[in-house]
Amino acid sequence: EDCFEIFKKIFLIAGLGYLLVGIVFGLLYFFLLMAVFGISNISNWVVEMQNIQTGTTYIIFTFLLTIILTALYAPINAGFLKLCLLAKKNQELNLGVLFDYYKGKHVKDIIIGSIIISLTTVVFNTLFQMINFSIFGFLVQIVITVFTVLFLPLVIFANQNYSDALKNSVSLVAKNPFYIALALLIAFIGIFVGLIAICLGVIFTAPVYLAMNFSIYDNVVGFEERSVIDEIGQIEE
Repeated sequence: EDCFEIFKKIFLIAGLGYLLVGIVFGLLYFFLLMAVFGISNISNWVVEMQNIQTGTTYIIFTFLLTIILTALYAPINAGFLKLCLLAKKNQELNLGVLFDYYKGKHVKDIIIGSIIISLTTVVFNTLFQMINFSIFGFLVQIVITVFTVLFLPLVIFANQNYSDALKNSVSLVAKNPFYIALALLIAFIGIFVGLIAICLGVIFTAPVYLAMNFSIYDNVVGFEERSVIDEIGQIEE
C-alpha cells in the first residue's frame, strides 16, 4: 500500500526522468559498442553479438562498461529515491532532484557500493555463462538484488558509508528475506504490466520498483532518530 501510494505521486515525473535518462544511456551504450567492436551493419547486430559474447575483448568491455555506466547512473537512482521521500512528505517534485546526488558527501559511497554490487553480479553471470549454466547466474542476480535492496537508501537516508550500508542491508534483509523478495516480485510484476500493455508504458511503470525500494526501507528501517540500524550495532557489540 505504501509503495503504490508513493508511485501514484511520482509516476509521471519519474517516468519522464526514465525516458530522458534511458535515451541518453542507450545512445551512450550504442556508440561505445560501435567504437570498440566496429559494428557498422545494424542488420547483423544479433549475429555479431552472439559471436563476440564469449570473447575476451567482450568480457573486458562488459566490465569496463559496467563500471562506467554504474558510476554515471547510481546517483540518478539515489535521486529517484529522494523523489519518493519528497512525495511521502507531499513536497514539490521536480526533475532536478534526480541529479542532486552527483554532488555532496554521499556521491563516493553511492558510486563505490553500486559498482561493487554491479561487478559482483557481472562476475557471476559471466562465470555461469561460460559454463553454460546461465540460469544459475540469473538466480544469483536475484539473490544479490534482494539482499542489497537497502544499500542505496541506507547511504542517502541513514548516512552510512558504502561498506556499512552493504553489510547492514544484508543483515536487515536476512531477517525477512521471503517478504522482501515477494515485495520486489510484486514491483516487477507492476513494471511488466506496462510492458504487456504497450512497450512505452514500461517507462511509466518502472518507477514502481524504486517506490517499492523506498517503501521497504521506510517499513524496515524508517526515518526515526533511533532505528533498527542502532539495534544491529548493539547486537554486534
